[in-house]
Amino acid sequence: MFMPTYTFLPLEEIAEIFVGLARQGRVAPAQKYGLRMSLIGMKAIHHAGLNWEAIETVSLLPEIDPAFYQIAAGDLLVTCRGTDVRLALTPEKAAGMLVDSNIIVIRCGPQLLPVLLHAYFRHSAGREVLEKASQSTTRQKNLTVRALKKIRLPLPPLPRQHQLARLLAAAERQHALALAAAEKRLEIARQITLNTLFENGG
Repeated sequence: MFMPTYTFLPLEEIAEIFVGLARQGRVAPAQKYGLRMSLIGMKAIHHAGLNWEAIETVSLLPEIDPAFYQIAAGDLLVTCRGTDVRLALTPEKAAGMLVDSNIIVIRCGPQLLPVLLHAYFRHSAGREVLEKASQSTTRQKNLTVRALKKIRLPLPPLPRQHQLARLLAAAERQHALALAAAEKRLEIARQITLNTLFENGG
């Protein structure tokens, strides 16, 4: 079977990569003075995406320019500390929020679709690349901007990327429908079980 060969490029050539806002001396509780903004920390990033309930509201000190740390839709958020590396693709709803310094932001350029980068790093091969890039002598990970910039990625032509993105979207829709159907069947089975128990008990 013919396997296409793609150009491999370091991530720094196809994406902007930066770390979030350091909290100390720059962020105050929401009730304090300053500009109030939503802040995403490590607790808000789960393997399934963003945990909206864990997003904080904070006040920035007046001298801080939030534009340097605001995220945009499609940005890939990567936790850079902790026992495992977690990822989230920024939805439209989170655009304009801030991230703290425990998170690295990867903003893809026009050569790479963010959804494909997200899919790659979620795959076992991509996770292995992230694990190797993490500087760690213990279970605690320490992923740096410098290490991420050096990761080399295959770069299919854009038409092929769009085909793959459509394939992923269709598969995710089917997966969501299957999960919803399974949950419905489980709920029906539980209801039948409870009804039967109460009938027999009555």
